[in-house]
Amino acid sequence: MENYSKGDSRTVYDPPPLSVEGAVEMKVTNGSKIRNVMGFAMSSMGDNSVRHMTWNGTGNAINKTISCVEIMKRKIKGLHQITQIGYLRVEDFWEPKVEGLDSLKVNTNIPAISILLSKDPLDTSNPSYQAPDATDVAWAGSKNSKRPAGNKKRQAAVRDVKTSASKPRRFKDNKGDGKKTAFKKSKSECLQSK
Repeated sequence: MENYSKGDSRTVYDPPPLSVEGAVEMKVTNGSKIRNVMGFAMSSMGDNSVRHMTWNGTGNAINKTISCVEIMKRKIKGLHQITQIGYLRVEDFWEPKVEGLDSLKVNTNIPAISILLSKDPLDTSNPSYQAPDATDVAWAGSKNSKRPAGNKKRQAAVRDVKTSASKPRRFKDNKGDGKKTAFKKSKSECLQSK
């Protein structure tokens, strides 16, 4: 690339982020603090004149964007949701320094998400529509499916791990060398120590 110099750069959303007239737009970045973003979002949605809010995030901010949306849905009941996943395409143009070379265009695709939350009902025919308090949508087809063989053994192992982890643990210096080792107290020992 020593024969080229960087020219213009532009960004294009593919597809464009969701937007509704009168909606509050929340743009979450990687450096955004969830507490600050949620404080503004909750005060905005608390106003009865605001009926829609869009959340947009790209790259490493996608997880933070989804977390903010889920927190808002938990705190404000009855929100309808439409999700759109796409790319933020960064197009860089490179101009040649040497005659005879063509101009270059370099595309970089960064994952992007756009989520529309609404107090009013949305288009239910949209494949990404989520009704208020609809947590079983992703598992709708799994009720009739057969469980794989050996599932009971796996459940028993998980149950054993959960019960053993809930027993009281104490640490004791057994040998006087300063290293502490864990041991479990029996139920009678726990009652005697109280």
